[in-house]
Amino acid sequence: MAKTNGAGWTTHAVRILHDDVVQIEEHDVETPEGRRYVFPVIRSPGFAKVVPLLPSGEVVLVRQYRYAVGMTTLELPAGAIDPGETPLACAQRELGEEALLTCDVLEPLGEFCTSPGRMDERGFMFLARDCRPDPTARQHEPTEPVAMPLAGAIALIGTEILAASTSLALLLAERRLGGGDR
Repeated sequence: MAKTNGAGWTTHAVRILHDDVVQIEEHDVETPEGRRYVFPVIRSPGFAKVVPLLPSGEVVLVRQYRYAVGMTTLELPAGAIDPGETPLACAQRELGEEALLTCDVLEPLGEFCTSPGRMDERGFMFLARDCRPDPTARQHEPTEPVAMPLAGAIALIGTEILAASTSLALLLAERRLGGGDR
């Protein structure tokens, strides 16, 4: 049974190839011009990413090994949104689990699509000011929190900081803060 979306694309069939952390689907589609082909789609629950700022103005990143790229990375605390969880709740949870911090208010910095050509994943970014240690937090992954000036973190984009979502969140935080460390 074919289904046409608002843009005029018709989906004739969907096959699920993998279903775990992400779902990988193969769609038999037809464009509005009549071209028919198989289109891969990756479904993701999305994620939240936090820019934690200490009262000193330093930002806290986490160093962690990433199996997919085979290297240790320097990123902001982040994680997948659990079923029924809001992006805000996810951000608060990840702040505790990865950076062992808490804060009173998380400010939305924006959202983005990671790869809209093939994925439905959305990233939600938050700024956490005046972070402090959370005595109840427990690490759920082997991460090493690293504090540094925001300008120093931005200077590492493209060298030690390779995750596009971390780069974007740092730049959005810098813009929110008026271009400096606060």
